[in-house]
Order: sequence, then structure tokens, then C-alpha cells
Amino acid sequence: MTVPWFCRDPLLLAEVEGAIASYPDLRLVKGEATVRVCGTFPIVHDGKVLDRFQVEVSFRESYPRTMPRVMETGGRIPKTLDRHVFPTSGFACLQVPEEWLTDADRSFRRFLKVPVHNYFLGQALVELGQPWPFGERSHGIKGLYEAYGEILGEADPATIERLLQVLAARDPKGHWRCPCGSGERLRKCCQDRINDLRDHISPEVARSILVRLNAAGGALPGDN
Repeated sequence: MTVPWFCRDPLLLAEVEGAIASYPDLRLVKGEATVRVCGTFPIVHDGKVLDRFQVEVSFRESYPRTMPRVMETGGRIPKTLDRHVFPTSGFACLQVPEEWLTDADRSFRRFLKVPVHNYFLGQALVELGQPWPFGERSHGIKGLYEAYGEILGEADPATIERLLQVLAARDPKGHWRCPCGSGERLRKCCQDRINDLRDHISPEVARSILVRLNAAGGALPGDN
């Protein structure tokens, strides 16, 4: 029988409990095999509470290697991609999973304060007739390239693919063509940049991105 994550790592559960202590209207709901955070989430904007949303946060067994999932449960937000909700599951589209994996701080406290807060702030402002405050990514494959481009510091889809293919390799070779497209060998061009990226993008994460792009109709892992 699989031991739930919160039993394997009580300190991780304590961090979740400590994080929601700052939100008096959130509560931890613990079952034998699952943990959820439910209740009212306040949206603070310009120093005051702008709005409140009913939410449920669930954790997969692989947490914290996988991002928690968030659902608005009050029925206010339409389950459409235009409102950044996955229509089938009803889960909020906060960010691509690899943004969570490449973040230096994967604490639940930061998760609530940054991606969750920003997501619902955007929803509140949209309901008031204002634009999404942080800019909106495109849907589908274009949006994925925009997200991964932000992680990599690159905008060109072809360059993003080449960078990911190098990062996905366990041992990139200096004689490979540099993924930047210069035509130079890696060791004579962007080797330092690749080394810096590998500090927070592991080969496993790079391969995960390539698989996701491939499934969406984009990149295919290739040989260097």
C-alpha cells in the first residue's frame, strides 16, 4: 500500500499548515489518503481586499514534484480556456507545470502568495471589465512556447527547441552546434549560458517540456 506524501514527510504537511495559517478562511481537510485545502481565498490589491473566491486546492501523490491543483468552487468563473480554466477538469490554468519545477522556491506559502493570488486577482479584475493585469499567454502550442521561452529567456520557437534538446542531454558535448543558431560549436559560443540554465532545468525537466510540446504538435526530441 502506498504511503501518502503527508505521512512520508510530516514536515511538508506542517509547511502547508503553516502557510494557510495566514488565511483564516482556509482550512485543511485531511483524509486517510488525501489532503485538500478548502475555503475562501482573499484577493488583496492596492492594500485592500478586492474580492474573495471559494477555492479547493488538491495535492497529487507526487507533491511537491508536481504542482498542487486549484479549482474555483463558487461557480463564478466559467469553465473555458478564455478564462484560464480547463473545461473538462475545471482546474485553474495557473502556469505550465515546468514553471513549478524550475522555481527555486516551491513552498506552499509562495504558491498561494504568487501564482494562486495572481490568478484570482486577474479573474477579479476581468469581472470588473479590466484587462488581465500581467498579460495573457496564448492558448495551445503558441502559449506553451511563450511560457517555455520565458523560462529559457528566448522567444524563437526553433531556438527554444534546440536549447531544450541540449538541456535534455545528460552530457552535452562541446563540439555540438550551438543551439542559439550561430553555427559555432557549443564550447565556443553559449556553453556558459547552457551551464547556467542547467542549474535550474534538469535533463528530466527539459525532456518533460519536449514531450509536452510534441503532444501539442510542436517540438520533437532530436539528435545533436
